[in-house]
Amino acid sequence: NTNAASTGSKAPATENPNDQPTATGTRILGNEPGLTASHHAFNLGGTIRESSAMPLSTSLHNKLDTSGSHHGRRRSLATHRNYATPVDQLCRELIDTDTDSSIAAAFAQGIAQTTQAIAEHFPDNIFADLDFLAAALLNQARRCANQDPQISATSPSQNLVELFARIVKLIELYGRHSSIRFRYAHDFLYGFDWARWVDKNPQMRSAVGPFDIEFLDYLHKRGTELLALIYHGDSKYPPLPSEQWRNPFGFSRAPADEAQLYLELATDGLVPVAGWDPLAQPVFDRDFHKLRQARADRLYGQK
Repeated sequence: NTNAASTGSKAPATENPNDQPTATGTRILGNEPGLTASHHAFNLGGTIRESSAMPLSTSLHNKLDTSGSHHGRRRSLATHRNYATPVDQLCRELIDTDTDSSIAAAFAQGIAQTTQAIAEHFPDNIFADLDFLAAALLNQARRCANQDPQISATSPSQNLVELFARIVKLIELYGRHSSIRFRYAHDFLYGFDWARWVDKNPQMRSAVGPFDIEFLDYLHKRGTELLALIYHGDSKYPPLPSEQWRNPFGFSRAPADEAQLYLELATDGLVPVAGWDPLAQPVFDRDFHKLRQARADRLYGQK
């Protein structure tokens, strides 16, 4: 029962609300013992230039202020801060003076819509580091514009709008208003879903990033499959009462347990995507689900 409270779990840490978190990570996932550069297929590669950050227009500030109330107190898995990078700070650090104004506007709107969607569809979500997701989508849109003359000539921001729209639709598909009704977006944001998908066919999928279109399309397809299973009363994915969260895993996902588990996994380098670091190098060639299950069993036993 994912709604059952657990005993002996650490309460979320508190922080002075006046403290300002930093946005650049000091740790890149994958530097832990036993992992080498050959394990990483991705590098956003210097798309962030803080010294040339673009001043945000008043209209963009207004959009981000609206989303800030949804995102501002979400926690971070980073070891150097307690709270996720505010969305206006993400924009200042990821959008530089060389960025087309339409891309900047699309980025600000997209990141605001994403944080609002998480708040609406995953109200119990504890951790919401969007640094890597935001950087990955921005880099992907820039890359597509550079590779496709038609995109570059017409609307360089349209690709970014579509990428963020896919993210928002996935959040809606798996959240509380859906029959799927997962409680958290953590497995998506921190790469557990992606790492398991790549591991099933690494030869074909190792070059696909955690927020690339190919993987986002897979998640949409998988979501529609789950809806069909639920509709037909599948034994693993049965219909649920409206007040119950779905937990197909073999360990508790009550909030206190979830927070403790993810904090320990992040501290020990056992999450596939360091979502708090815009320059993170995702890792897929470890059995993160098995490692997570073992850590959960050690912390509080089976659910």
